[in-house]
Amino acid sequence: MNDRSFNRLIEGIEEFKPVWKGRDKQWAFFLKEKRRWIRLHVTEYDGTYYFSGSDFDSFSCPGQSDIGPDLDGRLSVWAREIALWKQAVAHDPIEAQALLFKKIPLRCRRGVIQRRNVRLLIPQWMPIASELSRNETKEILEILRKAPPEPLRSMTLKRFFEYCREAYQANPATFRKLGYRSSLSGKEYYRRYADGRDEGLLELDPESSKAFERWYRCRPQGGHPWEIYRGGNSTHIDMYVSKPALRPEGWEVHLRASSSTRLVETCRIALALTKAGLPVHMDDAESYINRILDQDWVGIVPQEEGIGYAWQSFPQEWGVQDCVHLDWFYEESPKAKAWLNKRLRMAAHWLPEEISAFLKS
Repeated sequence: MNDRSFNRLIEGIEEFKPVWKGRDKQWAFFLKEKRRWIRLHVTEYDGTYYFSGSDFDSFSCPGQSDIGPDLDGRLSVWAREIALWKQAVAHDPIEAQALLFKKIPLRCRRGVIQRRNVRLLIPQWMPIASELSRNETKEILEILRKAPPEPLRSMTLKRFFEYCREAYQANPATFRKLGYRSSLSGKEYYRRYADGRDEGLLELDPESSKAFERWYRCRPQGGHPWEIYRGGNSTHIDMYVSKPALRPEGWEVHLRASSSTRLVETCRIALALTKAGLPVHMDDAESYINRILDQDWVGIVPQEEGIGYAWQSFPQEWGVQDCVHLDWFYEESPKAKAWLNKRLRMAAHWLPEEISAFLKS
């Protein structure tokens, strides 16, 4: 690493007042590299500086000697840009911020936009409502809007597998490539298609409510006994059994799937269970309603960030579950970029950006 460029960069950063978070000092900048904007976050803790941001791998100094020749050469560019930013904010920090936010491309910003607007601009994106029939939509909305069902008086492994049988038969297409058969028992489906780490659930006496309760209270931790549709950390479907907070003598069966890619399957499971007379609680029912009706908020994330877990970076009160990149709108209508820019700047709600814009006294 070029020590001279690094020292000059640190000196420039330290000219700005940091934001304190515990013992960490933090700074944030938008910098121009030729015709490209980048976002730079810097955290200092106990003498070590940690760098993260768009289009480069995170690194720390001192302690990391090799960051690659390309990034090493960019340190002097960052130092020069921070020096220019210092001149601007020294003259008038409010005006400097206003001009910066006018210049920054929307694709570098983070915001939210209503799902119905996304669907108008990108009709084929996340077709939740169109994948459910009109009758399915009507029935699942009725289920989601109902008060939660009364707790079950008892629970056995046999009863749980009754739920499983309906859950797997609700989506045969999901398992068609895995040798799906319509005549299996709930236990056989569970053995084939659940996560497999059942924490000893399959070994219980299927008829014994005492055995189930004993296992529930004392089961080993670390498995995934409720993961009936396999997937990643946020792309699986759970059907879990729990004790009601106010009725500890009863039982509840819950469906939980946060990813919109599993929403249609989860809705069909709920429909099948309801028709079979098996009461179920739908976790995040309000979010399901909003997504089905295209009335929730979708996150817009900077182009260099991944989409998969980007929803976690939005305030919880926005209820964001899905995210898009701004370029997806342009790809759908490449000849209308100026038109889109003008309207998206107003139709989307852009989140505040924390930038370092005040110099030390």
